Amino acid sequence: MDVKLKELIAIGAAVASGCEPCLRTHVDGAQAAGADAREIETAVNIARAVRLQAVTGFDDAAGQVLRGEPIPVLAAGGGCGCGPGCTC
Repeated sequence: MDVKLKELIAIGAAVASGCEPCLRTHVDGAQAAGADAREIETAVNIARAVRLQAVTGFDDAAGQVLRGEPIPVLAAGGGCGCGPGCTC
């Protein structure tokens, strides 16, 4: 894996985790490694989609807990939202 790809992945991780200093550091690193604005924007947008799914999925799970319902992720056959048949 080359440095540019590592930095683009790190941008995604920074956005998904909400770490602004990390984002600034890795955008600089990606640019230094030759990433263009479109590549950086794509990494950011993918991470935004992941973060949105995580937040809405967690909100749904919290509501299920309050109603005494099983959480699909923890129930038999549940998943993480990233693969075929996932129930997140």
